Amino acid sequence: MKKILLLLVVSLAIFSCKKDDDTTNNCVEPLSISVDLVNPESARINWDPGNETAFEIEYGLTGFSPGTGTVTQTSQTSFVIDGLTPMTTYDAYVRSNCGSDGFSNYISLSFTTLAPVVLCNTPTDLTLIDVSSDTATIGWSENNETAWEIEYGPVGFTIGTGTVIQTSQSNYQITGLQAATTYEIYVRANCGVDGYSEYTDQLVVTTDP
Repeated sequence: MKKILLLLVVSLAIFSCKKDDDTTNNCVEPLSISVDLVNPESARINWDPGNETAFEIEYGLTGFSPGTGTVTQTSQTSFVIDGLTPMTTYDAYVRSNCGSDGFSNYISLSFTTLAPVVLCNTPTDLTLIDVSSDTATIGWSENNETAWEIEYGPVGFTIGTGTVIQTSQSNYQITGLQAATTYEIYVRANCGVDGYSEYTDQLVVTTDP
């Protein structure tokens, strides 16, 4: 009787192991993974599906743990991840979604987004050329642009609240200033449909008494 019970226990154990193995083998991970079309804020992940037809993608900053990233489901064999940060490294994981058979193991890769494309060059070398009691003449390097926006105000003012001037010259005389007063001056390129460049570093100017 003991031999029969032992044989039964061993048989059940073997059957259980075989069933677990079959469940795992019923959902096979994608065969390969690659990335292309990498931009400053997006990248396309591609994979060879093998025999599966539904997939789960998870991605996040490099080093993140699966289960804590951004997850999406798809029946395609590629996926464009967007809303990324330029010049940042990410990890992307893909696994098969086999419905009642569960998920496969992951395959993964890492990629780094590109630096943003500069469409409007920031002027440089903002310099004071001359100053009087009520004027300040400034100049800057054009850096291949042809139009600029000057903004100035009392020292400590917040950009966006100052006096704004548009010009097509790379030097400009600001008039109507107060004597013996300190101002901050900024310049940025105006590139039309391509928007504005970054501002120059501040130029601090004090008018004559």
